[in-house]
Amino acid sequence: MLSIITVTWNSYDFLDLLLESIEIYSYLPYQVFVVDNSTHKKAISRKHVFQLTTKENIGHGAGLNLGVKKAVELFPKNQFFVFFDVDCHILCHRWEVPFLKYMKYFDFIAAKGVPEKPIRPACMFMSKEVASKYNWNATPGYEGHRITPEGFDTAIEAFYKIKADGHKFSLMNSIRSRYETFNGEEWVLEGIPIVYHHWHGSHLKERQKDFPNRDLIGDKCKLFESISWRRI
Repeated sequence: MLSIITVTWNSYDFLDLLLESIEIYSYLPYQVFVVDNSTHKKAISRKHVFQLTTKENIGHGAGLNLGVKKAVELFPKNQFFVFFDVDCHILCHRWEVPFLKYMKYFDFIAAKGVPEKPIRPACMFMSKEVASKYNWNATPGYEGHRITPEGFDTAIEAFYKIKADGHKFSLMNSIRSRYETFNGEEWVLEGIPIVYHHWHGSHLKERQKDFPNRDLIGDKCKLFESISWRRI
């Protein structure tokens, strides 16, 4: 019933965390499409997971496009699509239920961003029509992080087009942070924390120069050691 898409680039530890959480907490049937841009690729052997390897790093937005195309091709009856950043993990059982309640009234649900970046593409839930209709890589590629041409980032331009086309949408709020890390947040729907996003987390070495006085590696270790289901 659900097609879940994520894009990874040398982030297998975070990817494992995301896939574990999907296995533990999902209620509905699902398929996960992992678009693997990594330099040193590893085979993923999990149920209901399809690994789409690329010859080169095609980026996040183009990776989402590829994942949507393959999901529609292989599972055309799936009516709902979910996009997760690779450094996300799910926080609660039956996490899909609040989303499906909202989807009776909306075509698109996304994490709320700052005014100049009104959605955070880390977590998005949408109808098949929205997922397959829009170009999630509508802006030119760029090097580094948070240096976005014309103020846009992956999925941001698609969001404005979704609004212009009259699709109904809702935004999730965020709170910080159960793991007491500098760079994490969790997305809340109907008052329920649904998804944790360890932002900056999947490319720690590349991000360290942006936060020279922060211990991003220490944050990662704190997060991985604090997750409840991994201590059972």
